[in-house]
Amino acid sequence: MAGKNAEEEGSSAEGKSSEWSERLKLHGGDHPGMSLVSVPLDGSNYLSWSQSVRLALGAKQKLGFIDGTCDKPTENKAELEQWQRVDCMVVSWLLNSISKDIAEAFLYTTSAQDLWKELATRFGESNGPCCMTFGNKLALSFKVICPYPPILLSSRNCGTN
Repeated sequence: MAGKNAEEEGSSAEGKSSEWSERLKLHGGDHPGMSLVSVPLDGSNYLSWSQSVRLALGAKQKLGFIDGTCDKPTENKAELEQWQRVDCMVVSWLLNSISKDIAEAFLYTTSAQDLWKELATRFGESNGPCCMTFGNKLALSFKVICPYPPILLSSRNCGTN
């Protein structure tokens, strides 16, 4: 029984190791000039943009670099160097997926996760209060332009022959 538990632990460790090494792989089609999404972040489309980026990174097994589940190695120098290469690649992909005027403000972020958090902080807030304010101003403008209440026309014959 004890041998079986040790065997299970060994296969579990191998699974984690292979999962870790898969996250740190870059493939032939991966290059720093690549964009992850077809429509870049322009500031007003953050929610749909972020979902598209998450899907693209998930397909590439690189989602952990923005959500924090792929931790930076601290002990193994070779793993650390490979992690840094992949993290730099993910940062490049994110920057290429943002409109150029916005991307310039984020060029000096230190990691993909930091960049992701900064983008969420800047663009991820709800526009609900802003829309409410705009709607109230619009309603007030209509009251100024048309101070008279609408005239209701007779609806006696509506819908009847």
